[in-house]
Amino acid sequence: MLALYYALWVRYVAVGLAGAALYRPLWGLPVPMAVLPVLVFLLVAAWLNNAWIAVAALVLAAGHLPAAARMPDP
Repeated sequence: MLALYYALWVRYVAVGLAGAALYRPLWGLPVPMAVLPVLVFLLVAAWLNNAWIAVAALVLAAGHLPAAARMPDP
């Protein structure tokens, strides 16, 4: 997941830092640049069996996903 997130940053730079590239869906996943970091933290929480990291990931999701979903007009 983290490697895919970094690949999306490469895509963003490769298209000339176009803001729309940050919000472009990937394989049906809306705003992957916002969803993937949340998934990374949730997977780490599961891997480490750590509820505190899971709670932090949910707090991140509660703020980060709605903010990213409000895509600015091009």
